[in-house]
Amino acid sequence: MTWVVWRQQRTLFLTLAIGLVVGVVTVLVLRAGSMADLTTRGLLGCVGKGIYECRVPAAAEFQLAWFEKMHIAAVTVLAAPLLIGVFVGAPLFAREYEHGTHALAFTQSVSRTRWMVAKFVVTAVPALTAVVVWQVVVHSWMDAVGNLGPLGLGPFYGTIFDGRSVSPVAYTLFAFTLGMLAGAVFKRTVVAMTVTLGLYVVVRAVALQTREHLLAPTRVISDEVVGAQVERGPLYVASGYLDAKGQVVADPAPLMNCVGREDAQGVVDTAACFRENGLAQRFSDVIPVEQATTLHLVEGSIFVGCAVLFVLGTAWAVRRQT
Repeated sequence: MTWVVWRQQRTLFLTLAIGLVVGVVTVLVLRAGSMADLTTRGLLGCVGKGIYECRVPAAAEFQLAWFEKMHIAAVTVLAAPLLIGVFVGAPLFAREYEHGTHALAFTQSVSRTRWMVAKFVVTAVPALTAVVVWQVVVHSWMDAVGNLGPLGLGPFYGTIFDGRSVSPVAYTLFAFTLGMLAGAVFKRTVVAMTVTLGLYVVVRAVALQTREHLLAPTRVISDEVVGAQVERGPLYVASGYLDAKGQVVADPAPLMNCVGREDAQGVVDTAACFRENGLAQRFSDVIPVEQATTLHLVEGSIFVGCAVLFVLGTAWAVRRQT
C-alpha cells in the first residue's frame, strides 16, 4: 500500500523536491551576498544592535539593499503551509474520487482506514519535511543578519513570529489536513482547493487578531503620563491610564479636559493637566519577549488539535464513502 501511494504521488514529490532545491540554492546565494556586504560595510558589530542603536549611514544603506529581499523570503515561509494545503492536501482524496480510483482501493484486502492513513502519512511526511527545511534555511539567513534584517522588528512581528519555532509545522498540519478533509467531503478537487484556501485565510486572520489573548499579559506601569517611551519587542495588548488608587481610568473626560488647554503664554503643560484630572500613571499590558516561545507552543497546539480533528473527520468521510 505504501509503495502504491508513493508511486501515485511521485510527480508531486519530484516537483516539491525541485522547488525546494531551487529555493534553497537561491537563499544561500543571497545569504552569501548579504554577509559579504556586511563585511564590506564594516557592519558586523551592528548585527546584534540593529539600525536604531547603530546609527551609521552604512546600516541604512544595507537595509535598503537587503531588507525587502529577506522580508520576501520570510513571507514565502508563511505561504508554504497554504500551498501545501491547497495543492497537496486538497487533491489527495478528491482526485481519487474524481478519477474513480478509490473504487479499486476499496475492493482490496486493505481496510479503508489503513488506506487513508497510508496516503496521509506517505504524503504528509515529505511535505512537512520540505516546509521545515525551507524554514530553517530562510531563518538561518535572517539570524545571520540579525537585527539589521526583519528580526529587528521584534519576535512578535507577523512575518517573524508566524515563521519561527513550531508555527510553520503547526500551520502546515492544519492546512494539509483541512484540504484532505475538504477533498474527502466534497470529492471535487477544485471545490476542495477553494474551500481550503478560503477557510485557511480566515482562520489565520482570526488567529493573528486574537493571539495576544492566549496568554495573560504583564502590566508595565510608568509614572510618565505623557510621552512614555515604548519599548521595542514586546507584544502590546492594551494601554491606558491609572488614577491615584491604581485603578484603570476608563472615562475619556480627563483626556478631553486637557485638549487645547493653554496658559497665558500659549504653553500647555500636558503632564500637569493630566495629573490635575486624576491621571496619575500610564500603563501598558504586554506579552514580554521571553514568552514568545510559550505563545508559539500554545497557538501551535490549537492548530495541531484542529488537525487531529480534521484527520478523524477524514476517516469518518472515507469510511462512509460508497
